[in-house]
Amino acid sequence: MIKDLNYFLWEVIIRMIDENLANEIQEWMQEKVEARNADGVVVGLSGGIDSSVVGALAKEAFGDNVLGVMLPANGTVTKDVEYAELLADKFDIETLKVNMKEINEPLENRLKNIDIEETERNHWPQTKIPTPNPAEQNIQTRLRMMTLYYIAEKKNYVVMGTSNKSEILTGYYTLYGDGATDMRPIGDLNKTQVWELAEVLGVPEEIINRPPTGGCRGDESDRDEKEFGISYEDFDQIYESINNNDDLSKFEEGDVKRVKELIDAARDKSEIPTFKIAE
Repeated sequence: MIKDLNYFLWEVIIRMIDENLANEIQEWMQEKVEARNADGVVVGLSGGIDSSVVGALAKEAFGDNVLGVMLPANGTVTKDVEYAELLADKFDIETLKVNMKEINEPLENRLKNIDIEETERNHWPQTKIPTPNPAEQNIQTRLRMMTLYYIAEKKNYVVMGTSNKSEILTGYYTLYGDGATDMRPIGDLNKTQVWELAEVLGVPEEIINRPPTGGCRGDESDRDEKEFGISYEDFDQIYESINNNDDLSKFEEGDVKRVKELIDAARDKSEIPTFKIAE
């Protein structure tokens, strides 16, 4: 999985991903949940690598006080649910399935009937990641998060986020959708590190080897790296080199340009501008 390029740097990073890191994340999760006076955690299980890692960490940290919620919708394929169930069986996580398609379709149809002039948009908001019809795709992402919060508040649980650092840096998340969580236990791990941590935790290989998807369209175009225009491995290596002021000549010039473009476009995505009264 890890390429020879910039090999020494990646050897250092990989050595950081071990059981000690898993324990540190679990202790951090326990501290934050306790600080909120919550009784447990909810994790949306998509069948992907990120939610699987968070689910595995949460189970170890909170035992039976973990609820994995599957939220199949228009962008869900059969394998999503199968892999989510595989993860839950492996780690003995209690699950709940809510058919979001029954909610998503009528709402989406109703919104489409609103008489409003549409502006053509070719990227996810505040990103340089191309996609068709982001407004419609984001409906199901926000509905999923609304459902997770409903369940969490019913049980006095918190909602665990599943975004990783690579996604956060590029803005590959939906504001008030998958970006709206109580905490981000893997938010400082890039995608490559998440894969490595998955190996440490014993996440099933089928999930580790599965191509990352956005879960919004359910077709072959719904692949993270197709939308990124660069592989996660290359993105993570180039970002680390930029962050460490390393020599970038070892990378393809076009790849470096793409990484910078992705990061620059999403730099302020999570910031909400607030007017300040002059003192």
